[in-house]
Order: sequence, then C-alpha cells, then structure tokens
Amino acid sequence: MSAVQQILEAIAALPEAERSDLLSRLRELYGAASPGKQLTLGLAEWEGRADCRVVFDGGSQGNPGAGYGSYALFDHGNRGEVTRASFPGALTNNEAEYLILLEALRALLARLGAQAGATTVEVRGDSSLVIEQVRGKWKAKDERMRALRDEARGLLSQFKAVRLVQQPRADTLRVLGH
Repeated sequence: MSAVQQILEAIAALPEAERSDLLSRLRELYGAASPGKQLTLGLAEWEGRADCRVVFDGGSQGNPGAGYGSYALFDHGNRGEVTRASFPGALTNNEAEYLILLEALRALLARLGAQAGATTVEVRGDSSLVIEQVRGKWKAKDERMRALRDEARGLLSQFKAVRLVQQPRADTLRVLGH
C-alpha cells in the first residue's frame, strides 16, 4: 500500500467533524474551491464516475418571496425528468435552493432504497452558499440555514460517498432550463 493510500485511509477513518475541519484547512492552504472545483466527502478514493448525479437550482420571486426550484436526477448515466416544485410562504433564494436540494435527495433516496448506502452521488448546483455550507467551508449563521444545512448533510450521509460540485450557472441552465 502506498503512502498516499495510507493517508487517504487515515483521513477516511476520522470522525466527520474532524474530516470536515481537515478538508477546510487544506482548502485554506491550497486554495478555495471555485466554480467547477469539487470536493469529495465520505470516501478516501473516488473511483471513476458517480453512480448518480443530482443537479438542483432554486430561487424566489422577490427575496423573500414565493419559492420555487427544480432538479434532475441522473442514475447510472441515464437522465431522469426535470422535477419542478414551488414552496409555500415567503422564502429567500438560499432557502429555496436548500429546499429543492432536500427534495431531490429525498427522491433519490426513495428511488435507491436499500442501495443508497452502496451508491456514490455527485451533487451539482450553482449556489455558492449551499455548496460551501454543506461542505463545511462557510458557516451557517442563521438558525434556519443551519437546520437546512444539517438536514442536507444528514441525507447525504446515507450514501456511500458524495461529491459536491459548484458549477457555472450556464451548466445549470443547460440541464434544468431555468
């Protein structure tokens, strides 16, 4: 076993909070994530492509205002239909982004059932705030945002591994149509 493999296995064995702290410190040392840059959570070595991919986007008409969002699930390279949703009450853009991500993750977990724990997932969105808060790089100062972040992390923890990718807005538009 190579030294790199030993290091990766040691990192994978760390408790989630310590691993998140370590990854945050590494990002500080070697550069912050930028659009298109990715971070892998939960698996020491990412082999090949993800089994599934989630692309999500949300917003509000007014900020706060009526919330909406859409997502697409890709399962083993096959594209699912785009699912659209609206949310009651006045929401900020960021709250709507989180709510549609949560809806997408619940739908994927329901689709996969018992296979979720053996599935690698790539989550793509253009929201810096959501991606970076879920990664643990940015703090969620507001209690509501912390609760949404924690719920997203809880759902993501049910998969074998997760890769979070902040993608350019144009890529989200191409997939979701808005």
